[in-house]
Amino acid sequence: MGLLDFQCWNFKSTDTLRDQYLKSINNLRKKIVEAAKENKNGTAFPEGTNYYKLNWDCELELKAQEAVDQCKLDATAPAEYSQLIKNVASTCNPTKVLKNSIPDWWNNDVQKTGVDNPPLNKQGLEAFAKLANGKATKIGCAQKNCNEQLYVSCVVNEPAPATGAAIYEVGTACTANDQCTTYLDSKCKNKRDDWEQYRSQLAQGFVKMRNGNARQASKMRRMTYDCPAEASAHSSAAQCRNAAASSANYDENFYAINSNTIEHNTAAREAANTWGLEISTRTMPQGDTERNMYSSSLGIPNFANMVWETHSGVGCAIVRCSTRTNIVCHYSPKSMGDNRQIYKMGPTCRRCHDYPGTRCVDGLCTP
Repeated sequence: MGLLDFQCWNFKSTDTLRDQYLKSINNLRKKIVEAAKENKNGTAFPEGTNYYKLNWDCELELKAQEAVDQCKLDATAPAEYSQLIKNVASTCNPTKVLKNSIPDWWNNDVQKTGVDNPPLNKQGLEAFAKLANGKATKIGCAQKNCNEQLYVSCVVNEPAPATGAAIYEVGTACTANDQCTTYLDSKCKNKRDDWEQYRSQLAQGFVKMRNGNARQASKMRRMTYDCPAEASAHSSAAQCRNAAASSANYDENFYAINSNTIEHNTAAREAANTWGLEISTRTMPQGDTERNMYSSSLGIPNFANMVWETHSGVGCAIVRCSTRTNIVCHYSPKSMGDNRQIYKMGPTCRRCHDYPGTRCVDGLCTP
């Protein structure tokens, strides 16, 4: 999908920097669930389970900005959060500095002190414990040039584990949603988040069709994860068909991979990307006299399901068959069909009032 539109209101930073912070930190956290051999002396990290990918938080970014604006290393950390702060040699291009300075927080602790099994917090792991915290789900970072020194700070939405407490839970990395138990409704490599990103990008007019960008959506709903839909999707995928099926209660996306050993997260990403890219070589009828009506002749059945305006829930399943892997997603309520409107065009969120109790978040009408 490329660079995300973070929609943060701190004009002292840029989406390019936010993207670099977030990718850098999540790439470090990924080493935990992969048990990468990058611990002290080349040993492996204790493998993490029930472990979360961090999301960007604009309010945490503002707290980090308040810290670096003081141009000192002992800025008080905000209550109920953990904060990292450092200064490095300044440059007119902070992107180059951040490329190394963010991993340094993690790597310096790991290489000098090492992470034990179980991974308990101890002296020398102060920065690592904040970034690797298994309960953390959000982060925000900021920077400021202070007299030829670049001050960098990140604020995490959970306090650092106490000395002697576990930094994260040890076990096999998740392969199913019910293994993510720290937070209600969390998913393994949250499939719903992938869909929200597509819907958010389309609602704001960033999705490219063959003949230009798709028009904005005025009342695109934020979907919730639908467990009955997941059960239905699993039942469909387990039949090991080679094409989408008709469901009485759900609209269906189907994708098959010619391997029954592919890792589930990889399969999910491949399916989502393939469905989302259907529109890149095709188009929707969005001319001045057209109403964005769906037709099977458009050749975008999976993409249309992903962005169908009235879909409010999604549930997905992955099943290994004899020679392939089937990925199926079911959407509720069932509403897709020829001569029906894919979504109502217009300024982003203009018609969210049609869904009482919602507000506009990331271009989506959100409860």
